[in-house]
Amino acid sequence: MRYRSTAAIGVMFLALVCSLPVSYGQDRPPSPEKEWSQMTPEQRQELRERYREFRKMNREQQLELRRRLEQLRNMDPQEREKVLENFARYRQLSPEQRQRLEQNYRRFRSLPPERRQQLRNNYRRFLQMDEQERARLLENYRRWQELTPEERTRLRQQRRERHKQNF
Repeated sequence: MRYRSTAAIGVMFLALVCSLPVSYGQDRPPSPEKEWSQMTPEQRQELRERYREFRKMNREQQLELRRRLEQLRNMDPQEREKVLENFARYRQLSPEQRQRLEQNYRRFRSLPPERRQQLRNNYRRFLQMDEQERARLLENYRRWQELTPEERTRLRQQRRERHKQNF
């Protein structure tokens, strides 16, 4: 339940922010009054609806949402744009894709910190590979996904045996 609340806060936060016509090139964010005056009637209505949702949250959730908004406002413009672009892509996903993404994120967050760091390092290495290496790795992964659990177990065992022979 805790995760669901945090995810809902994150999604609501980004939906709220994406609906605001904020000028991100400024050093200081504009005042709420200025932001309000720059909104279209549709954006104002959307903000009112989001505010109603915000008021239904408990105090802890409200504080978390405020903290995230402040964090976004304090980002450098390029970083902020990247966050907003990623959220726009997220909003274009189908409900099934969103659910799979959220499940993967929950699974990642449940891992021990050392394992999460190891996965981050692996991802960085993947990004540094040339196109051919990446394509080969992705093809191997695709083939691995097609294996039955029994075949995977057998291959893991063979790998362990080869590893033992080498040492």
